[in-house]
Amino acid sequence: MDALTPLSALRGCILFEGVDDAALERLAMTAQPLRLDSGQQVFASGDRAERFYALISGEVQLYRPSFGGEDILFQILGAGELLSEAAMFLVPSRYPLTARTSKETRLYAYSREALLALCDAAPGLMHTLLAALAKRLYQAVNRIENLSLNNAGQRLVSYLLQLHRHQGARWINMPVNIDLPVNIAVLAGQLAMTPETLSRLLQKFRQQGLLSGKGRTLVLLDPAGLCDCVGLAPPEDVGEVMPPMVGCCGLGSTRR
Repeated sequence: MDALTPLSALRGCILFEGVDDAALERLAMTAQPLRLDSGQQVFASGDRAERFYALISGEVQLYRPSFGGEDILFQILGAGELLSEAAMFLVPSRYPLTARTSKETRLYAYSREALLALCDAAPGLMHTLLAALAKRLYQAVNRIENLSLNNAGQRLVSYLLQLHRHQGARWINMPVNIDLPVNIAVLAGQLAMTPETLSRLLQKFRQQGLLSGKGRTLVLLDPAGLCDCVGLAPPEDVGEVMPPMVGCCGLGSTRR
């Protein structure tokens, strides 16, 4: 399939750091290699969640159809990331989102039962999972709070300021660099707006000299000015480093 073996694909993920090779090998032995063309479905929302996946190459989109019939994109995963490992712990175990490839993709599929058995045998892994789940809960609370804001501009500025703080910086009213953890299409979905609306807002802030940069790297030139532009009060300098606001579905996707 690729240079990565089922064992090395797992070993490269922070989630399994500290798990001994013998225990991890039992999980790796359940792996099934998959090669999917672009546009193929990995699983559908509501399907029984009996396997999780390690992406070897390619790209997978996680989405859910809206009541209006449009697909709401939640996350895009690439090589080296885990897919649907959090769903393995749901009771009943069902996939909450639909996964579909956006280019030719190679994966390993691993058994849910083997993962649960590994957790029973490796208490340290359970601690890692609980910490990851707590982080996801915190991020969900932030998203709910952000979505309660009245307009798209407020939601975007609030997100950018939260992201600045979460990336380890204290609140200061001077130019600061931030890195978006997801692309524009995914971010727009998370902020309940269309990609076109998000792009227009970013362009508006650039034209007003409040923001610069392109792609996933932005520079907040005037954080207080951004707040004033959308009618938000500047945040207080709490100086607290928060968990990064990344994707919504993976627990241990970051590779070492």
